[in-house]
Amino acid sequence: MSVIERLEEKVSRQREKVLKEQEKLEQYQEQLQNAMFTAFMRRQQASPLGFNQALDQAFGQEEIRNED
Repeated sequence: MSVIERLEEKVSRQREKVLKEQEKLEQYQEQLQNAMFTAFMRRQQASPLGFNQALDQAFGQEEIRNED
């Protein structure tokens, strides 16, 4: 087996590993988003704030306040 053939096999195996890890990452990202959304909804339901106000507060879109 030549050096090129061995390297081709290594590249192929690594590519397969990367694809599997990429799939895991996508699953973890989806789980994280679902957990964050669920936690947000639970907090929002118990909050006196409206839905849009809670979104703004959660994601840092606070109103600009004039301090005099």
